[in-house]
Amino acid sequence: MPQIYQCDATSIIIENQMFSFNDFMVIASKCEILRLSNVVIMNNDEIIPETEEDQFYFEAAISLETLFKALPNVKTFTYNLPKNSLNIIITKTAEELLKIPHFLSLDLFKISQIPEIFDIEGFYGHIKENKKTKIELDFSRHLSFRYKFRLRTIVAEILETESRDYKLPWIYFSRITRSAHDKMLALHYQN
Repeated sequence: MPQIYQCDATSIIIENQMFSFNDFMVIASKCEILRLSNVVIMNNDEIIPETEEDQFYFEAAISLETLFKALPNVKTFTYNLPKNSLNIIITKTAEELLKIPHFLSLDLFKISQIPEIFDIEGFYGHIKENKKTKIELDFSRHLSFRYKFRLRTIVAEILETESRDYKLPWIYFSRITRSAHDKMLALHYQN
């Protein structure tokens, strides 16, 4: 990175890396197609860990919405989150993404390994209004039964809607077993 001072690349694929925010922006500021896999972008004043063991604790990682705000040219955004996405996805991520004008004009938004902290309720409102962006959401395997049940309900609502005036999303998550589904159904009706 110290040798790169300017980059005009419009298509970038990065895997298994850690960057400071400034270093990342040197290479990605003009990017239109961005694919990240197991990439962590740290606050500028944080030291990037040297050992592999340290790389699983990303308290200083910037949030997804902070990253997205800095990339106004992006049209295709794919991010396979690292195993520990602490601070990358936070409770307000969905809400904050929807406030970013260029987020609403994406061609593709694909994110994988989404943790349960992601506000699917708020984002589902956007899905039902989205006419442009192809949305693919792939959730972590480590979700509570309640969260999986809500995802299943959302998918069922989408599929049962006969005339959709929005772009159909892809939503992936590990299946709820029949017994777990029955328990969740009972909990749903009790509430």
